[in-house]
Amino acid sequence: MVELHSCELFAGSCVVSSEVGMQNHYALRVWQFDSGQLNGVPLTGLTVALLEKSDVNLADATKPARAVVAYLPTGISAEQKAALTAWARTNTTVKLGDADVKSVNLQTQIAEDKVTFFAGKDVVFNGGTPLACNVGGCGEMLWYQPRSETSSFVVDELGQSRIVEPRLSLKWTDHGRRTLFVGRFGYTDLPVPALCGAPKTASL
Repeated sequence: MVELHSCELFAGSCVVSSEVGMQNHYALRVWQFDSGQLNGVPLTGLTVALLEKSDVNLADATKPARAVVAYLPTGISAEQKAALTAWARTNTTVKLGDADVKSVNLQTQIAEDKVTFFAGKDVVFNGGTPLACNVGGCGEMLWYQPRSETSSFVVDELGQSRIVEPRLSLKWTDHGRRTLFVGRFGYTDLPVPALCGAPKTASL
């Protein structure tokens, strides 16, 4: 799974204080299924993404979203579409109507050192492992936890992002900040790796 937020997740208190009230009203979550099924429908190899918007800080996992759009891959069966839509609906506080579900060309690559995602031409981002922490005078730490349930995660650095979604009246671009959670879900035996460019204690 990957979560892209519109504020820094691992930063100094001065940075977080400046962003907490005005930033991170947007979050894009992506799930890629390496195995498993839902409601008897195999999901192996499929991806679903959820773009949420709110007037509160969505990096706080307790805060509700106000509007949402789900992205499903093209060329899947009606049963797979229903299963992925059900997954999206159980992972948002917003009522996800049929009009809020889009079938687009999804391309996803999630690895330890590189992440890329495309949902059509207007929802794209990439990122990777950040440099080792530079604590500095402000101090840096992890301020948030993923909105999605995870077994293990790291914080990666965003390369570039461009997200345009007319249904949410949203144009969101960013680059070069530690705004990505990258991890796995559905496992029970994965320790949490070290964060912020430090050597990982477990494979994602």
